[in-house]
Amino acid sequence: MKKFYAFAAAALVAVSANAQALYMTGASAAAEEGGLPAQWDPANPAEFAIVDNNFELEVAGLSSFKISTVKGTYDAETGAAVWDEFNGNALTCVYPEDQGVAVDLEAGDANIMCPWTGDWKVVVTGDYATITMTTTTPPPAGITLYLRGDMNGWDNIEGWEFEQVSDNVFKFVFGEDQAIALGETFKIADDSWAKYNFGAGEDAEVFLEVETEIFNGSNTNMTLEEACNGVCWFTLDGNYVAFSNDADYVPDFAENVGVNTVAVSNGEAQYFNLQGVRVANPENGIYVVVKDGKATKAVVK
Repeated sequence: MKKFYAFAAAALVAVSANAQALYMTGASAAAEEGGLPAQWDPANPAEFAIVDNNFELEVAGLSSFKISTVKGTYDAETGAAVWDEFNGNALTCVYPEDQGVAVDLEAGDANIMCPWTGDWKVVVTGDYATITMTTTTPPPAGITLYLRGDMNGWDNIEGWEFEQVSDNVFKFVFGEDQAIALGETFKIADDSWAKYNFGAGEDAEVFLEVETEIFNGSNTNMTLEEACNGVCWFTLDGNYVAFSNDADYVPDFAENVGVNTVAVSNGEAQYFNLQGVRVANPENGIYVVVKDGKATKAVVK
């Protein structure tokens, strides 16, 4: 038994000695602006600093990322990045809507989505157990989602964005020269494919005037049963989408929603403390005020 315990202790020391590193790659601002050294490159990631036995890294314009205890490599012949080692030692979680929350990490290579795009400080405990994210970047005023697919080069093109008609419901009315043709594939996503990236489940086909569940982070593109140039509705409450060639069509999930009911669209100010947490009744302090899509600092007395 003594030999067994001695061997186990030696193994633990060896693992600890080899595990004191953490790396990140993902989507951020450019390196010269304080972002990651490269976008989605496991062989050229940013390395966390060790501060008070924790891992810390500050990244500008961060929207989504992966972390791993091991760097990736480059293929000697092609020069392409190889993800196997990075993904095989990666850690992941589903981070909540609010910042400053310690969330348990688990083995896995799924992307970690920031609550919103901003200048984030990411702290992972020295035992890789939890991750905490904080930022001074205020949350955006509303959510901007796009129809992105074959019909527009998969870009976040102006004119293909949804109208946010409530906190959870979005509407897109096709313009005169806009349509999704039969056979074209598409998704619903934000401007950086980060926090919101909705695709299909096992069945990629979406039937018109049928409320269809779609999934955030899905790698499966959607198609339509027939061409559509009418209207598309989407809700984050259950993640349902519905298309119709009748521009007056309203699905069940949107029947009781009034257009332009989002608080930020009617000029109402929202207040956030300097940690980015929304404050319903601000008093006696400095706050970030978001109004009409613009953020400013204000002193409330």
